[in-house]
Amino acid sequence: MKGRASWAHTQVHQRVHAMMTAAMRADPRTVDTALLALGDGGLDPCSLEFVREARRLVLACTAALTCVLSAHRPGPGPRGDEICRGCGTSWCRTLHGVADVLAAYAVHPVAIDRAEAWRRADAWFNREGDPVPVGIAEFADGFAAWRVTAAPGEAEQVAVIDRRCGALTLWPPLPLDTLTREYRAYRRTGPAPD
Repeated sequence: MKGRASWAHTQVHQRVHAMMTAAMRADPRTVDTALLALGDGGLDPCSLEFVREARRLVLACTAALTCVLSAHRPGPGPRGDEICRGCGTSWCRTLHGVADVLAAYAVHPVAIDRAEAWRRADAWFNREGDPVPVGIAEFADGFAAWRVTAAPGEAEQVAVIDRRCGALTLWPPLPLDTLTREYRAYRRTGPAPD
């Protein structure tokens, strides 16, 4: 069973990731086009500047919060209990405070849809420049993605994109029902797949 430190870290991580995902999905060119369409009568100068800079500001804030998450992460305590590595206690004031603020502003994890899962898998499998088609299958906890055409002798990998947070993990090729079971167990316990 996960302790309070893990719970707080997970809550903050999911919300920070949701904010970062929303900002990354926003197209700055579309925002600029919409602002130009409003003309002078749409917004006052301060509001206009804020809307123009909102994406960059959100990305900067989420990057800063990611630094907080890396310092205040769960780990084993001296008595075998789980503690926050940043403050050495089982109840991290920093993460609970950040979680409370994010909850007060209704920041919730963003569910990943099939199109976003495909986009992330495509970016992963095609990161080296030679484009290959990517297949995708949906299951309860996420999406399984694979290269449709692999080079002969190349070890196949399946990328699993988590439905709740969008995290991508690599798995060996397994039948979808087996992968679904294994991934559900992985989410409960957290061991690294290979």
